[in-house]
Amino acid sequence: MADDGTNQQTARGKRHYGGLTRVAAAAPGLGDKAMRQRGFTESRIVSDWPAIVGEVLALDTAPEKLVFPRGTTGGGTLYLRVAGAAALEVQHQIPQIIERINTVFGYGAIARIALKQGPLPKRRESTRPKLRALAPQEESRIHESVAGVGRSDLRQALEDLGKAVTARSKAKRADDTVKKRTNS
Repeated sequence: MADDGTNQQTARGKRHYGGLTRVAAAAPGLGDKAMRQRGFTESRIVSDWPAIVGEVLALDTAPEKLVFPRGTTGGGTLYLRVAGAAALEVQHQIPQIIERINTVFGYGAIARIALKQGPLPKRRESTRPKLRALAPQEESRIHESVAGVGRSDLRQALEDLGKAVTARSKAKRADDTVKKRTNS
């Protein structure tokens, strides 16, 4: 492939196009400095918080900072901001929260959680599209297609994926049809 001068490889390995850096190349590191200042060496504890602790618990909590003992990356203390009334309930769930976080990291990253009551930061609306309900024949077709899978957990995951893809693809096609009609 001939180089026309617009694609240049930089010393850091990121591609530049006509003097510009691709957004996708720069995006992963945008919040890293701010996150490190709060002790989050891995930003996924903040970005994946609802997936780690569950949607219900994530509504009442938000990770604030993570502090590790000097010279280590394990046995840290996670400071959680908790909505006032939920503090007692969250306090009882601390062992489960620590276990979930450590499972995500793959080692004993968190040894302790300190709660701080107060207002939570405003959350953005979910960007996930709303999925339509499936017709019974669609559900049975998906169920039949994964019936041969031996492991029940894998079969269930594949069935859930099939339902989501079917519901989303049909909903997207319906949205596209409506847009075409309104633009005509």
